Amino acid sequence: MKAKYILILIAILSTSCSKSVLSDVEITDAHLLKVKVKIEQNINDEREVQVFIRDKNNKPIDLLSGRVIINEHIVAFDRAEVNAAGARGYIYRPYGNEQIFKISIYWNSYESHSFILSPQNGWPGFRYSNCSCSYHNHEPDYLYDSYSLKPAPFHNGEIDIVYNIMNW
Repeated sequence: MKAKYILILIAILSTSCSKSVLSDVEITDAHLLKVKVKIEQNINDEREVQVFIRDKNNKPIDLLSGRVIINEHIVAFDRAEVNAAGARGYIYRPYGNEQIFKISIYWNSYESHSFILSPQNGWPGFRYSNCSCSYHNHEPDYLYDSYSLKPAPFHNGEIDIVYNIMNW
């Protein structure tokens, strides 16, 4: 009986982590894609811009003939590390003091949508510590918010934006 439960658990875990079947075809309809951009920063000042592209069942899509470009860098499909528990998407690690992010999503080799995340449209920018404070005695303070960018050619005509950054 115990073996049966272990097999069921393995089956659930293996299917929940699998990529979408849309990863195996060229996407021609952007409305099939749910797009979420998460910007994360942790107490160690590790930062990521995470672009998650999902299907209707919330399974990750690795764009077959498409790509994601952030600030002129082609971004790899990878596992997020900062505050994300290994979720798969297109992960960009900002350089130095980068605060504004130009993101282009090509859902195939010839169609794309570009947008900019900046203080003008809701992204406040990373905060930087002005001291060498230690958070061993209390929980760090995070700044969290979410909003949508509209219009967009994706599912529901929007891109979900979420940030979870240090509020030093």
